[in-house]
Amino acid sequence: MRLSRLEITNFKGIGTKQVIELAPITLLFGPNSAGKSTILQSLQYVREVLARGNPDPDQTIAGGLIDLGGFANLIHGHDLSRTMTIKLVIDDIDGTGDERLPLNSGASLNASEFADLPIRYLVGENTDLKDYAVVQAVGVELSVEWSDLHGGPFVSSITIEIDDAEVATISSPAQAGRAVLSGFNCDHPLFRRSRDADEIPDDKDGLSDHPLADQIAELSREMARAGDIPVEKYRIGVETVFGALPSLDRSLVSDLRDPDAEKFELERKTPRVRGLATLLDEVIIGPLRLTRDYLNTMTYIGPLRDIPTRGFRPRLSPDEARWAQGMAAWDLLFTDSRGDLTKSVNRWLGEKERLGTTYEVVRVQQREIPIPSRFSQIFDRSLTEDDIPELQELYAKLATRTHIALRDFVKNIMVAPSDIGVGISQMIPVIVGCLHDRPGILSVEQPELHIHPAIQVGMGDLFIEAVQSGNGTVGTSRTLLVETHSEHIMLRLLRRIRETDTGELPPGVTEIRPKDIAVIYVESPEDEVVFRAMRVDNDGDFQDRWPHGFFEERAEELF
Repeated sequence: MRLSRLEITNFKGIGTKQVIELAPITLLFGPNSAGKSTILQSLQYVREVLARGNPDPDQTIAGGLIDLGGFANLIHGHDLSRTMTIKLVIDDIDGTGDERLPLNSGASLNASEFADLPIRYLVGENTDLKDYAVVQAVGVELSVEWSDLHGGPFVSSITIEIDDAEVATISSPAQAGRAVLSGFNCDHPLFRRSRDADEIPDDKDGLSDHPLADQIAELSREMARAGDIPVEKYRIGVETVFGALPSLDRSLVSDLRDPDAEKFELERKTPRVRGLATLLDEVIIGPLRLTRDYLNTMTYIGPLRDIPTRGFRPRLSPDEARWAQGMAAWDLLFTDSRGDLTKSVNRWLGEKERLGTTYEVVRVQQREIPIPSRFSQIFDRSLTEDDIPELQELYAKLATRTHIALRDFVKNIMVAPSDIGVGISQMIPVIVGCLHDRPGILSVEQPELHIHPAIQVGMGDLFIEAVQSGNGTVGTSRTLLVETHSEHIMLRLLRRIRETDTGELPPGVTEIRPKDIAVIYVESPEDEVVFRAMRVDNDGDFQDRWPHGFFEERAEELF
């Protein structure tokens, strides 16, 4: 499961809707200030809305390096009359039916309330009526507007998609308590009546092809008052936090009531109401929860990574904001008691066929002498032979502290991270981020910063391993977003595509095909950010002409 598509309108430099297709490895190229970071910032913005309920964030969960500056700064052209729209599609790329996708876990299948709802997903599409996964993709589209009444932005609508078809929309004005669930696509394949393969449709059997629509019409008092209206016009009042954003930490609360209940207080507790409410919660709140949780796994590594000082003390508890400056990577190395992560990092650092540096990460333990202390007092005066037993006893009681150092294994020299060229220290957070076993999105800005071209080439292979699955192929659990200017990284990826096609891959290198990478060129003609997908063929060549030439600066500088 991974993020496969973004659609953005009226966000920062993007005015007209841009559709960005993403791959396991997505490279963002383009001139400085063209808008490459817009994708990364849009994801952080949606995360702030879903995780914090905040459509007006300045600082993000990821830390101060992503300074959003609030809605007024983010809306295109700073025009508060515009509507900002961001849509995310999360896809089960291999089509196996990931259980994390709504409806696929089977949790709702055990509800007896669904017995009278012959909906397709409940019984499957096979004649044996076996439970199996149907949903393979969910989409969530947020629309955010400015409210003069409240002096701030609010989520005006949320549209949910399942398998590339709309399900329904929550919409609301800025006033609280006015949100409605509407725009039902009761003709969605998931909600149509299920039939056996050999069953002949019969209009006389008394069963509608739209059981969801029938139930909503029957259980909604508003529908009962409105009389006979089209399915797509159905509207159900729902509770939200503010605007169209419901609480994602509880079930969807609606005004569905069963008119056949004996008592008013039981109208929301009948099996039919509970069953339909559970279904709506699964298909409406489910995609929102999944999107929120998916974005919460996002790791962001900024373009300027801090270097640990000599007195650096790691955070023993994870702090995501420290990834932005790269310090979380050093925290992980400090706390890597088993040494598995350190070994993987050293393999990439030191092996010639990978990054080919002469350095390795080592853990060094040192005794700390507190000042003042009895130990320091003894050293402040002239030592005698009689002091040795006491010094030995005091030394054994000194606390030890672990330090991370870098060892040049060719020269056998030990140095602190701050004592070597900045390139190695800038590179280590990128390596740790790629090798750290965490699914979701890994976004990196300028991984090639201060790095020799020969090492940049090796980073292409590092990125391939970062998205590798357990069976040695490019997997679907990670999306790698890389903002870069490095020709060398891209050339290595193109080479590996060509070698995959010809069967000439070096041992230990994962196969990679054109579908596994997306190369996107970002430019801003006439103050509009435009994303151009540069298609790649099996030969590792571009099918589309590179705007303004393919790294034409190199050709211009050659004699």
